[in-house]
Amino acid sequence: MLTAALADAVLDFAGNRAASVLESLAEGARKRRAYPGPVAEMLEPNLKDGAGGLRDAQALTWADRLLGGRDPSALVALVAMELLTESDAERVRCGRELLVDRRVELHRVNGGKSDRLVLQDHDAVADAVAAEDADVMVRELSAVAREIAWITDDVFSHVAPDRSVVDRVLAPNVSVVRGRVRFDHNQVPSALSVLDAAAHAAELGVRFERATLDAFAAMPEPTWDTWERAAFGRLLRAGRNAVATFEALDHAGVLERFLPEWEHVRSLPQRNAYHRFTVDRHLLEAVAECAELLDLADEPLPRGEPPLIDTVVARACRRPELLLLGALLHDIGKGFDGDHSRIGAVIAERVARRMRLDSEGIEILVWLARDHLLMADTATRRDLSDEETVRRFVSVLAGDGERLRLLYLLTIGDSRATGPAAWGKSKAALVRDLFVKAAAFVEGDSADALLDERRRALVALLGDTATDRFLTIMPASYPMAFEPAVMAAHHELVDRRELAVACTRGDDGRLAVTVAAPDRSGLLATVAGALTISGVAVHEANLFSTSDGMAVDVFRVDDTFGRVAERGEAWVESTLRRALEGEIDVAAGVAERRRYQPDTGPVGPTQITVDFDASRTATVIEVHCDDRLGLLYELADTFATAGVDVTVAKVQTLAERVVDTFYIRDADGPIEDLARLNAIDAALRARLTDVATTGEA
Repeated sequence: MLTAALADAVLDFAGNRAASVLESLAEGARKRRAYPGPVAEMLEPNLKDGAGGLRDAQALTWADRLLGGRDPSALVALVAMELLTESDAERVRCGRELLVDRRVELHRVNGGKSDRLVLQDHDAVADAVAAEDADVMVRELSAVAREIAWITDDVFSHVAPDRSVVDRVLAPNVSVVRGRVRFDHNQVPSALSVLDAAAHAAELGVRFERATLDAFAAMPEPTWDTWERAAFGRLLRAGRNAVATFEALDHAGVLERFLPEWEHVRSLPQRNAYHRFTVDRHLLEAVAECAELLDLADEPLPRGEPPLIDTVVARACRRPELLLLGALLHDIGKGFDGDHSRIGAVIAERVARRMRLDSEGIEILVWLARDHLLMADTATRRDLSDEETVRRFVSVLAGDGERLRLLYLLTIGDSRATGPAAWGKSKAALVRDLFVKAAAFVEGDSADALLDERRRALVALLGDTATDRFLTIMPASYPMAFEPAVMAAHHELVDRRELAVACTRGDDGRLAVTVAAPDRSGLLATVAGALTISGVAVHEANLFSTSDGMAVDVFRVDDTFGRVAERGEAWVESTLRRALEGEIDVAAGVAERRRYQPDTGPVGPTQITVDFDASRTATVIEVHCDDRLGLLYELADTFATAGVDVTVAKVQTLAERVVDTFYIRDADGPIEDLARLNAIDAALRARLTDVATTGEA
């Protein structure tokens, strides 16, 4: 028997958790008293089974037996009652057999320890079932799981039809009957009538009558005239409800009539801990997230409060339809060999021309597909206090404020649709910071206005003389990196001219650890190692050296293991002081902490890239590798051994992988000598390989 745990796991891949059978049956059970009958009565045992002893793929055969079917595997009673089509019954039979077979092989691989098909077991199970590879196996599981979920949800939705939707005519040949959208079966549906019906279904949040979905198969090819484009736009604009409508059209084989490219991404897996959904479901979720952002434009602002930046951007968005189309197509190039963004741009242009968009719309849609990762990558991997970073980013916008607004909203929608690892307060703050700075450039104000504003605010806190002296000894990029209140706190630490450590809690919940100390080589490695010993994970480091020999290093960290919550911030400060004063062997402490880190499985590839153009004052090195305890310490120590200074370090964690970005230089400025860079590359790879194989530095 297929357990709920395995069904839950494969539904995770299919991206259908919200439409899972368990939730559908529970909803029907809650409404049993209002809608009594044999179908509702069979749900009663589930109210007593809090552990969720339901079986997704068996739910329909169980229902069939309670409804009088003699053969539990035939689903004949449900078909006879017209609650289930014969073709869908066959899909359930075949899908159940596949899921049960894969569960058996999973138990052989993991010794029956779990019914959950986790990432590290994919390859072994794929080999056991002689699949072409794990991607093919997971895609097959995703497809059958989402089919079973959709079919079961559709059947049990008859238990509690939506009585709040009044029967009425919606459009020519389209109406609502008993809580479902119906198309006149005596008419041949046009592409416009299908899109109209779909838009109404999504806006009302109701399902299609099953016969209507079948009738849609006779639809001719769309012409994409003005009316069809408008109806498709309405469907996208319906937001969260549109996801279920798209799934229904896809189940009936109608969606690819409008978007043939959908076939390639249907149930296409993204086998990592970063993405929650298959590619097709991710695209629909991104559309829903972007539609919710556009909804902000219609919400009244609280009286007396300044408008939130997301609301301002949504209200200023001139072509919201391009945002929704961009969300629908931004990952359409996945699954092909090569850069999915560039491939997606080619596909997006083909789609845009087929839909007969205007020239500006085509250009922007192609640009969004090609550069949809630009804002997130720049915000998380580059130094936003470096004016060159903002200039470089703005150059890609072609000076167009609308592109900036669309990319900002798409970045948020895409990240939220990806999963919790892709979006949080910290990333939101970085993306928002980049937007504000880029908007200043686009509007022609450069960064001067922001710098003047921050200087005036700092003068109000410190006075003219102290402000001038402090900003004179700090690098030019420093005032772009921090708010005036934070700069004032830094001034107090630097003014002591001795080792000073301070921990404060930021608005995003992360701990900000500031170290002011006489500058010296290897300072970053020592502090990063001490933070590892303290049990916190570094998210970002901003490192500044004053012209009179002091260093101001600011680290934003996560209390991953709850050590700070348990021992207090003073304990972190004490550990840092002892490490910086030489009382702690940092290398030994990191190695000791790593001894207790569990083995995370096979080591992934290491990729190191060099960017000479990202900054005028430093060379940028990106390290893509597996995440592990003490990684920043190991990398920083390698740079120190190589005799280079790190001026900025940014850590982006993508589930089990990280992208660590370092701005490096020496006394002469950016490092451009290829032989030296090759030596640094080799040293980094050797250090990472040593850590991965021995578990020690």
